[in-house]
Amino acid sequence: MATYTDLSTAIMDISKNKYIQTASSVSLLSRINQAVAEIAGGIRMPNGEMSPPLPALFKSDTVATTVYPYVTMPATYQRALIYVVDPNGLQIKPPTGGNYYSWTLFMDRVIKKDLSSVGEVDLVCVKGSVLYYQSIPSVSVNLSVVFYRKPVAMAGGGTETPDGIPEHLQMRLIKHRVGFQLANEMVDGTERMIQYHEAEFYKAMQDLVDHIGYHDAGPEYYGSGSDFVDLGICD
Repeated sequence: MATYTDLSTAIMDISKNKYIQTASSVSLLSRINQAVAEIAGGIRMPNGEMSPPLPALFKSDTVATTVYPYVTMPATYQRALIYVVDPNGLQIKPPTGGNYYSWTLFMDRVIKKDLSSVGEVDLVCVKGSVLYYQSIPSVSVNLSVVFYRKPVAMAGGGTETPDGIPEHLQMRLIKHRVGFQLANEMVDGTERMIQYHEAEFYKAMQDLVDHIGYHDAGPEYYGSGSDFVDLGICD
């Protein structure tokens, strides 16, 4: 397990460049937290695939429907709405990813294109950080939403550890992610240093992908009681 002290020390040790050696603790903390957030949010791999969500960041929460066909997702939401559970306990699965293709699939399935249908929720889709649904319940109901949350940022305590990232990959992933960024920004940064950190980071990312698997990469689309499945690529 890599602590904040371990990570910050390792990052300053990977280069003799004065900029890194004299970087403030605030700057390093910000960069480390940003690296964790980016890894959790998904890294585009060399093969074009987006890295999968981190299982440790799996979370459920509740949102209440409104008179409108949408509601903001919880503040902790980061990516990949997995499914919604209605008040009757029925699971409603959205198109995977919440991107343009998901929205298109959602709109293809709704009866009223102005999203004005009233009734029990049977279709859902995330667009950005907003949950869209059809139909609109006549009375506000609570929907359980299951998704992957944002990692909790470290505050700079020496014994804190990166949230969500598997222990055996924490050091390699964060050290080389931050190392690459710093080397790329330095006036006297060498191409060799930049390439080294980039290559090592993607090696660690591939190990992360192999460890987790692309379990969330297969797009599926369901409405309650529907057997519609999209086998195209949505992510």
